[in-house]
Amino acid sequence: MASARSLRSLGAFVALLVACALLVAPGAPAAAAGSAKADAPRAKASKGKKRAGKRHSRRARRAMRRARRNRRVSLSRNVAVRTPAVPRSSLSSSGDLLFDGSHLADFDMIQAAPDAMREVSDPLGSGTAAFEITVDESDVYPVTPTENPRAQALSPSFIDPGEEFWLRTKFMLPTSFPEVDGWLCLSQVYGPPFDGPSPWQLGIRGDELMWQRNGTYDYDIPWQMPLPKGRWVDVLVHQRFASDGWVEMWIDGQQVTFFQDSSYNPSDAGPTPRVEMATVDSSNDGGANHAKIMQYREAGLFDSATVYFGSLLVGTTRASVGA
Repeated sequence: MASARSLRSLGAFVALLVACALLVAPGAPAAAAGSAKADAPRAKASKGKKRAGKRHSRRARRAMRRARRNRRVSLSRNVAVRTPAVPRSSLSSSGDLLFDGSHLADFDMIQAAPDAMREVSDPLGSGTAAFEITVDESDVYPVTPTENPRAQALSPSFIDPGEEFWLRTKFMLPTSFPEVDGWLCLSQVYGPPFDGPSPWQLGIRGDELMWQRNGTYDYDIPWQMPLPKGRWVDVLVHQRFASDGWVEMWIDGQQVTFFQDSSYNPSDAGPTPRVEMATVDSSNDGGANHAKIMQYREAGLFDSATVYFGSLLVGTTRASVGA
């Protein structure tokens, strides 16, 4: 029988996933924003490397073409959605790095209130750049496309079914960050038809950082840890994007073991470093997907809160994202 804690976690994170799924699709018209409110020998090896390089280059070129198509998006003149032109520097045309989101101008779309997302120096004093994402309780429709406060940055949509990729970012919560007595989303991979919760997402509930799956797996929570504050948390995800896909994850350089200490494990899955799962399902099987960083939270939690992020990198190899 599930414990009271398990049931509370399940209920809260079902709400989290459903809310995180109610995101307006890139390219959606203003009406969609309104509806979202409802919430071998060396020679052979060399040839193999050349073929792989060409394949990676083709993927990058596809990403460029999609970025050029998608960046013309506008939801509404009342909704603060900035869609910067994507410079060639952000989408590598060769090699293994597919997307480098080190500046706001690199992203395919920004959905946020004016000045909610800024480029700043690392607040911990490292001298490197960071994204400051400050979301007020008033950052809701029509300022942003939903009734729950949010700000988010989306990569171009270039992750196609059958492909394998690495995603890396980092985030930092100030020591004064308020308690999340509800749900707050930080990162996910998502795409059309945007039909329900994404296959997985990284988020916060109470004093825990959690990685959760959607209703295909009864909203289980394969991994969680005490919520770190006042320091950077490095996140690395290795994923096969397919109906028979899988996910691996590293936090601060250490590979996590899923289901080792899960607060909600209805299938009684055993500990594993790789979760075999449908990373493409009915929620996101309508085309190429994008990666995103965000602060998107339940309304009514607090007046304002700030989260810091580092670059968002997506590549075909671990080395390409600097891990």
